Amino acid sequence: MFKRVLALIALACSLVELAYAQTENLKFVIRVDDILSRNTTILPRSIIPLQDSITSRGGKITWGVIPHRLIEPANVDGVLATELKASLSNGHEISLHGFVHICDKCKNAQGASPWGHEMYCTWFDLPFTYNEQNLLIEEGLKILSEEIGITPTSFIPPGHISDETTYEVLGDKNLLVFSDNTEAKYLNSNVFNLPINDEYTWALTDEAYEQNLTDALADIKSTAKETGVYGLMLHDPFIREGYQDAIVLRWMGELLDSLNTYYGDNIEYLTLTNAANAIKGEPVSIDEDPELPADFTLSQNFPNPFNPATQINFALEKPSRIKLLVYDIQGRMISALVNAQYTAGNHSITFNAGNLSSGVYIYTLTANGGTQTKFMTLVK
Repeated sequence: MFKRVLALIALACSLVELAYAQTENLKFVIRVDDILSRNTTILPRSIIPLQDSITSRGGKITWGVIPHRLIEPANVDGVLATELKASLSNGHEISLHGFVHICDKCKNAQGASPWGHEMYCTWFDLPFTYNEQNLLIEEGLKILSEEIGITPTSFIPPGHISDETTYEVLGDKNLLVFSDNTEAKYLNSNVFNLPINDEYTWALTDEAYEQNLTDALADIKSTAKETGVYGLMLHDPFIREGYQDAIVLRWMGELLDSLNTYYGDNIEYLTLTNAANAIKGEPVSIDEDPELPADFTLSQNFPNPFNPATQINFALEKPSRIKLLVYDIQGRMISALVNAQYTAGNHSITFNAGNLSSGVYIYTLTANGGTQTKFMTLVK
């Protein structure tokens, strides 16, 4: 009788926990990096088994594709490109994961590990220049366009290493969603970072299976209560023995089944870009009262309030490359008015808001490493 009472109490507690969980909301992102590897000895190499397992449970996948691998010997048969095209049509996403995933600056240095950091050389502690990073990203975009016919909207840094120059290049290339392991925030006035939280399938074994599953579920539930969003990473699962033995497939199936039971209709599976777009209007890291650099000045727009056009004036003490951007009050960029080199002196830009609704808007001027911000009001 006592055991039966304990069992009933445990069941009641589980039902209470489940009822409480289904009042919570979770945006869940699955990111799979480094497809496919240069390793050709471990099969299966197809992305379809993992994709089908996740899709059957409602999940979406963001594939971190290293473009150069699409033209390497292991993939010249075009099978991977065909599978990725089909994956896109099923609502999944392709994210640009660098270009070749090899650091050109240290690959010939004795003792160096050249894998990964092609935006910032960690061996020599040396950043790549704007032109170098721009060329890598351009080459990657070119291959994805030619092989798959897409232009991605998100970027995963090779080796999880990047710098301010990386963010500038990405903004200029309209790759406005970024993903590393830091907090969710704007990295500059264009590029928003949606972090990945953790990984549990790296070299997964039967011995670690249950503990990793328990740890992952606890981590996801805890993080969801704090932020409402969780990013799970799988890393080159196509060369891991756990994938070959179907351990990762079973593990992911159990994880998603548990999450679907726990959250019910309150779990939303999203790609990296969709999740970032859903939340980036909330924590906007644009200073409302920044320390103003001495070498440029952003004036209040005139007239203000306005309908439908207004003038935005600024002054530069020296020739500068500037960006003049407009955001809505939720932090979503709605217009890139200027992204160009300007001479020293006074300048005026017309902003026409004829297609916008009445409300408060934010405009920012970035030049020489500094940003100034002001507000304007559209009244129709």
